[in-house]
Amino acid sequence: MKRFNTSIFGAICITLIISSGLMGQNRFDALRYSQTLPGNDAATLGMSGSSMTSYYGFGSIYQNPALAALARKSEFSFGLGFRDVSESGVYLSSQSKFDDQQSGISNIGYLFRFPTDQGSLVLGGGYNQIANFNRATSVNAFNGNHSIVDYFLISPGDQYFETAYNTYAIDYDDFFEEYYNTLRYDFNYRGMNQYVEQKERGQLGEFNVFLSTEFQPNLFVGGSIGVVMGDYSYQRSFIEEDLAGNYRNAVYDIKTILNEDKINASVRGVNAKVGMMYRPIDGIRLAVNYTSRTKLDIDERYSTFIETEFYTSDNEGFNVYSDTYEGRIDYNVTRPSILSAGFGIGLIPFVDLDVSFDRVNYSRIEMSGLGTIFDRDQNQSIRSDFEDVVNVKAGVSLNVSDKFVPRFGVAHYPSPRKSFDSGISFVSAGFSIGLTKNVLLDASVQFADFDDTLDLYSYGNGVASVSQRVERVQGMIGVSFRF
Repeated sequence: MKRFNTSIFGAICITLIISSGLMGQNRFDALRYSQTLPGNDAATLGMSGSSMTSYYGFGSIYQNPALAALARKSEFSFGLGFRDVSESGVYLSSQSKFDDQQSGISNIGYLFRFPTDQGSLVLGGGYNQIANFNRATSVNAFNGNHSIVDYFLISPGDQYFETAYNTYAIDYDDFFEEYYNTLRYDFNYRGMNQYVEQKERGQLGEFNVFLSTEFQPNLFVGGSIGVVMGDYSYQRSFIEEDLAGNYRNAVYDIKTILNEDKINASVRGVNAKVGMMYRPIDGIRLAVNYTSRTKLDIDERYSTFIETEFYTSDNEGFNVYSDTYEGRIDYNVTRPSILSAGFGIGLIPFVDLDVSFDRVNYSRIEMSGLGTIFDRDQNQSIRSDFEDVVNVKAGVSLNVSDKFVPRFGVAHYPSPRKSFDSGISFVSAGFSIGLTKNVLLDASVQFADFDDTLDLYSYGNGVASVSQRVERVQGMIGVSFRF
């Protein structure tokens, strides 16, 4: 069935060794690792991460380390979070829906307040969740125009080409001396049903050590060193199936083509923060915080599996062919620095308003470690495709009593992509309950919905894309012990 050309296939293998690590990593991966979410523990989630001027819990310290000096007692805190994502997609006029759930630790930390005659001095450390990657997409449609094999055929130097060649999805014509999609062997593409399930999971968190003090009356300053750590996983099952039997009598009588892609990545990085909060008069609070650039080391393992099933067997009695390609690559993403500012107002004795702004220079994201030419091209695309944004967050805390404090928040994160509006708006609500004098329970939930576009694969001069409506719900619950 397949003609094996040693010289040509050897050239492919050499090219593959040189370039195989470059197929899955691009500026959109860099953007994923550079974005964070509003709210880092159960208390600040209810305020949509707007707590730049008030200490509500360990999430406030991530927003501004100077706020640790506002803690009235030493404290230990622990929290759990859950996430649910539901996505409705439209692909080739067919609608589908898919969802996924995940849970994990949202925060843990210890804060020690040193005894002082006046002012305050606080030292501590902990962990806060800063981002998560939950996505879930499903597609089920008939495609009479193009196939994922058209994508496999584009780049002779990548893992898809080799794996598809070894499973007869791609073959070589000795007469024309070119490779071709076996579904188009007789120039009569009959169409295939396409079914896709794609999941992304994981989260980023930051371990930090912080020091904060009341430098002068009503002037609080603080700093922290943070170690960013996280994991990301991607899994996609892409099936093309001849449900109508159109290929039963074709030269390449293909019944199904299965492609499974997996990525597992670990993320590590270090940054620093310095912050300040000032109370010029009672009821007014002003704050500023600077987060340095963070160079992230991405250690990524990936695999591509392709299996092709034919209606009839070959001369040796086989009608199913499969092959797997596995690879590993290390590269770097440098997240931009963030300049944050905010203010707080005591509107009336029982109501506090917090508003904050984050300036994020997404056009300053950098990629490295993938090769000089590829790094240059992706960094040029980052500067041309991404733009700087200002995230806006606002929250209200209702100090009903020492036992019960409800909170509400909103946030808007504008789109960093120039060509597509991927901006996200968040709505949050939560509360704190005093279980005892020194034990506090916090619980919050956050909702967001937005539009997105998922590119499944490219073909010729086009891209197979899914238009999506994404709904995300995140909840956190935490307990704080003060002593």
